[in-house]
Amino acid sequence: MLKTIGLRFRKVDILNFVSGIFLAVLLVLLVYMIVKQNMIIENNNFLTLLIDSKNKLIYYFIVALLEELIFRGLFLGLVLKKVNNIYVRLIVSALIFAVPHIANTDNISTIIMFIFPLLYGIVSAEMFVFSKSIWMSTGFHWLWNYSITSVFMKTGNLDLIYIWIIVEMIILIPLLYCALKKIGLDYNTEKE
Repeated sequence: MLKTIGLRFRKVDILNFVSGIFLAVLLVLLVYMIVKQNMIIENNNFLTLLIDSKNKLIYYFIVALLEELIFRGLFLGLVLKKVNNIYVRLIVSALIFAVPHIANTDNISTIIMFIFPLLYGIVSAEMFVFSKSIWMSTGFHWLWNYSITSVFMKTGNLDLIYIWIIVEMIILIPLLYCALKKIGLDYNTEKE
């Protein structure tokens, strides 16, 4: 059961977790640099913004771990396992992830709060399928949420920021897919 939902504790999972963290920080830093070039940001020191919110690090880890266990582990790894087409599984899993996130529309349009988690859900599902574990997607999810809220929620223009992030995710999904295919992942077979 634990293996099916991706809750594994192999040596490679440490590398998967760190890879997820690194990818999240790299992408958030890239978006930050693009946004900083195209708009005025009051506090423009990326590291200062991250450090100022350090008291939320554990909170975001728990949220990321729980969401990855539920949406990737239970839904993608267990419930949708009977769906033979992996692409359908990825999309359905991402849709299931996106729907509850629509409620997070404080100052952000509903369509953006649907598209953004949908695209993120696809990327996270790809990480789960690739690594056969929740740890890469948990590391990515943890630092992604922490960085987004620590850096971008403090800049003021959320719609512009989320548009940049959506564009980045549209670029990331095929790049991640190609990279995973290049190193030998075959989505149609789930070998151990």
